[in-house]
This record gives sequence, C-alpha cells and structure tokens, in this order.
Amino acid sequence: MSTTSLPAPDHSPRLRAALLAADFTADGLLDLLGAPAYAALARSETVPALRATPGDTPLETLVRLFLLQRPVPGERAAAALPLDEALADGWVTQDGDDGDDVHATVDVRPYSGPEGQDWFIVSDLGRAVGGASGAGGHDEGVVLGVGGASTTLAGITVRAPVGSALDLGTGSGIQALHAAQHATRVTATDLNPRALGFTRLTLALSGAPAAELREGSLFEPVADETYDLIVSNPPFVISPGARLTYRDGGMGGDELCRTLVQQAGERLNDGGFAHFLANWQHVEGEEWQQRLRSWVPRGCDAWIVQREVQDVTQYAELWLRDSGDHRADPEEYTARYEAWLD
Repeated sequence: MSTTSLPAPDHSPRLRAALLAADFTADGLLDLLGAPAYAALARSETVPALRATPGDTPLETLVRLFLLQRPVPGERAAAALPLDEALADGWVTQDGDDGDDVHATVDVRPYSGPEGQDWFIVSDLGRAVGGASGAGGHDEGVVLGVGGASTTLAGITVRAPVGSALDLGTGSGIQALHAAQHATRVTATDLNPRALGFTRLTLALSGAPAAELREGSLFEPVADETYDLIVSNPPFVISPGARLTYRDGGMGGDELCRTLVQQAGERLNDGGFAHFLANWQHVEGEEWQQRLRSWVPRGCDAWIVQREVQDVTQYAELWLRDSGDHRADPEEYTARYEAWLD
C-alpha cells in the first residue's frame, strides 16, 4: 500500500478558485487540447496532451502538473495556484536545494457534473496516465480515479431527491459526489481508509457537502441503518485472491457481488433504489438469468442488464492489462495468467 500521506482539505476553497480561474475544467481542457488529445487523455495516453501544452499559461501548467504529472518550475506553479497553501496542505511538493520544481502528490482531474457543474476527482498519482502500461498499478491500496465503470454507474442511478444515500466502496468519491446533489445525508464507506481520504478531498475540492465516512467491508459499517438510495461500484473482479483492493473482492468467484445484492434489501427503505455494477459467472448447465434471480432479495424487484460476455481468456487478459502485468517478466506474466485460468 502506498505510504504517501494525503493532502489536507484546509485550503481547498482557495485551490478550487484558482483551478476555475485558470479554466482547469472539462470544457477548458477540451478547448485547450482539442478533441483528439482530450480523448487520448481519457484513454490514459499522454503524448498528444504533452504536445498540446508547450506554453506557460496557468491552464497548461495545471495540465502538466496534475494530469500529465510532470514537474513544473516553481514560478509557473505560483502563477497558476496558491502555492504556499498547496504546499502546506500537501497537494504538491517542491524540490529542495537542487531546484525549485513543483510536483503533484495526487491526480486532480476535472469532471463535469450532470448540470454542468465543475467538479474535481482526486486519486492516486499515475493511475490515469498508464498508457500501454496499464493504469491500475500493483500497490494493494491504490485508489483509482474516474473510469468507464464509474461513469456508467453514475449515469444509470435514479436521481430523485432522497433523505439518505449510501455509497458503498466509495473509492475516489465520484458516486458520493453525485449523491450529494440530491440527498440530504450521504454516507460513504470503504474497506480502504485511503479511499475515504480521497473521497473527502474530492468532495471538498468540488465544493460539495461533506459525507459521513466509515471504514469497513460491505454493509458492516452501517449494519443497523437503512437508506433511500444505495450505490456501489464494488471490487467485482472474479480473480485469484485479493491482490488489489480496488478490484479484487477476496471471495470465491462472484460471491462478493451475490452477497452485496442479497444483503441490500434489508437496508433499503420502502420505495428505495439500489444500483450496482457486478461481474458474474456463467456456469455450465445453468442459465445466467436464473443465477441472478436467486440473488434478488425477497420483496424487491430488479432490472438486470448484461452488457457483455467474455470467455475466460479474454477476461484474464483484460485484468492482467489493467494492472500492467502484461509489461512484466514473461515468466511472471505466464504464471499470473495460469493462476487466473485455474
């Protein structure tokens, strides 16, 4: 697990104001980079964005610092953000006697809310700039930023006003951020305490109300409570062991997803909604629809959408690329691939 300490949110309003003043927003990035480089950045490819930011404007400086994770001269950093406060809170560090270059300590990524809000998702460095090497990483406690799974879940969630919402397995806090716009009270949980810290930063830097943060697995932190809305992008990957907290649930097969769905019913208020992303197994001699029907809690209705099906080799290769294992020693890669197939 990464031992790098997380920034403090103390001066986040001033940092947010500086980011907005520089037009460090989703729209501002699209205007600066152009559609091809902007799309490439979403795919974790940085070369087009590097070529599009040769200047020294505040926006170019912030792109290089927080998105491309390159050092920038201290005077350029000071022109783009409140440097003293950013250093004091730990958002950035500065070289010592050998130079004054400023380095980001976290990934800060502009994200546009459903009504055009300018939000910022904070996550671990390097997780969104992996390119061909994979953006997941090998550190057990690494916290990822926004990906396709995050935006899919945010897009399908019912957004009616509610009194209480639970984001289970919050990660970098994107689901809690959405929920904060239409829920009076938001609770965010995660097994990884580092993820709770990132959720706090994401909410603070986005100007959103704070959530109640609780550490623990599945519904353990909220065992005696019920909610109007539950959302979860859990560690749904069917994998050999619990190597990476953000994706590997540590239970056999699809047991974590089954447990999550089955236990949700008793924690929903009448008329409430629960939205999950999940992976499930296709078992020989069993219809997948019947497998998932058995997961649905008594008294609940369910819509189940199967987006795609992968064979076991495709599935193993997808997640080996995710963590960058395809770039490892060939013998190590072969051993990991064998473990997935087993």
